[in-house]
Amino acid sequence: MNSLAEWLRRRCAIGVLIFFAAENSLTASELDGPPKIFYGGFAFAGNAGEIAKNYPIASKLDALDGGNGHFFETQSREFFVKHAGQFRNVSVTFDLVRPHDSPLVLALALSSEKILHEELSDFHKLVIQLGFELLILDFDTMEVVSSRPICIEYIDAGKNEFSEDEVVARMRTMIAGANSQLFVAILSKIGSVRIGGKNQCTLQIHAVSIGDKSIPFLPDAYRNAKATYAQAVAQQFGALLTSQGGLAMLPYSKDGLNSKMALRFSDSSVLQFKIPPPTFAMDVDVRGFKKVLSKKTDAESLWIYGAFLNVRVYEPEFNVVFFDAPIKYGVSKIVPASQMNVDEFPVISEALTGAFLSTIDEMRKNQSEVDPVRWTADRVK
Repeated sequence: MNSLAEWLRRRCAIGVLIFFAAENSLTASELDGPPKIFYGGFAFAGNAGEIAKNYPIASKLDALDGGNGHFFETQSREFFVKHAGQFRNVSVTFDLVRPHDSPLVLALALSSEKILHEELSDFHKLVIQLGFELLILDFDTMEVVSSRPICIEYIDAGKNEFSEDEVVARMRTMIAGANSQLFVAILSKIGSVRIGGKNQCTLQIHAVSIGDKSIPFLPDAYRNAKATYAQAVAQQFGALLTSQGGLAMLPYSKDGLNSKMALRFSDSSVLQFKIPPPTFAMDVDVRGFKKVLSKKTDAESLWIYGAFLNVRVYEPEFNVVFFDAPIKYGVSKIVPASQMNVDEFPVISEALTGAFLSTIDEMRKNQSEVDPVRWTADRVK
């Protein structure tokens, strides 16, 4: 099987019908050239009154840079104007929307900011983790059509604790310029952006649970906010699903109940978009992390760190399960005998990434089939 998207299509109850409906709608539109989509700008995701609280460093960067208060929008617009020609399946326009135009809009949203400060032995460590969503929005129905999650991370260390201004400066390097972490990541995704048919298959990471055996390996900031770590897990896995499988994702909802996505754009407009029910839902249970001493000498120790998951993919309306399996993945780390403290979070993060990639491989290999004819017939009796 060539792709994860194809795997999901084949396991859809009416997968053949949905697949050809989407393909036919695409083919018809492509006769007149790629569908038009308007650039909508940059937005902060979440309640407008909590933007400064949820994104303290990004808010300060946005307000301070050049005094214009639109750092993210300026960087975003410059990038998309320069690379509009690299969208192969849609035509991105920066014109003003007219009444008869397509209601589809491309937007870039910041959906999570996490700043981790750690003191390790005789140095201070800084980790900046940012989660973005490359969104297609329907302004006619006020719905999210699809999302491509993007996760970027910056790690630094120094003898002294990093000040807020130093954190702002480092975040700026993650965003500023076409060769920044953010826009290099976006550039790798824009070629696959397309507008599917009304019946396109979508996937949403619906629920993420963090097991107690995970907690000892997490930084304090995540130990005290498991929901925040769950969101980071969902974004990381979602980013891999879109890059490895080319899937049309829907945004993860942190509380699992809210089916709306609030966006505050750079022009101060605040809009809410409905997140429609997905074709497929995915539950991710991070059961725990574990480390085992594999080998020890006078000079060093070899440790194996493992990540243990359970992943379930199902059709939410009738709760038909297509994939449900435990996944584990291990990585090794050599620790010199002279090293008193070990920064374990990057190691378990690497193991977690390996577990996500293993999950995608297992889903591709899985050969269990649901008979779509029988499955559909049972529900229309």
